[in-house]
Amino acid sequence: MNTKDRYKFEDNGSEISFMPNYSFLRTLRWWLGVGILAIPVMYYFRNILSENTFTIASVIWGVYMVYFLWDLLFKVPVKYIFDKREKSIYRRLFLTKKIMSFDEMIYFINDESGAYSYVIGKKRNQFVKNYRISNYFSGSKASRVKEEEFLENILYPVLDVLDIPINRAQ
Repeated sequence: MNTKDRYKFEDNGSEISFMPNYSFLRTLRWWLGVGILAIPVMYYFRNILSENTFTIASVIWGVYMVYFLWDLLFKVPVKYIFDKREKSIYRRLFLTKKIMSFDEMIYFINDESGAYSYVIGKKRNQFVKNYRISNYFSGSKASRVKEEEFLENILYPVLDVLDIPINRAQ
């Protein structure tokens, strides 16, 4: 899967849009399979396990499915739209919401627990409210290759639209 497919990147001339978490959809399908497969396994072992153990396993399964559905419904479908005509940035989940205009945007690298990602935010407010626009990257060789692909195919075209100067690697 190439980078543009991984982020569902689209540039139709009047706007650029992409989904930062779209690549997690394939992983979530596997986790859905594991969650569904757990139901008959738990049902089969319900008489073998004690009532308390079965209850604990059911609660853990329930929490697992809530987190799974949260990711599936509220994280994966997030789409960022950079509208060239209105010079505005929108975030679409179920409804489209304007988050900032082009001249208010700043991008930076957010470092969290050994992994980092690219985020955007409003100037002078970027550390209070920001939006992650990339997957997490680590320092590994494979991750650096994915980061370079992200920069070349996603971030640089967006920054070109925003007229933000870029220090590209030569």
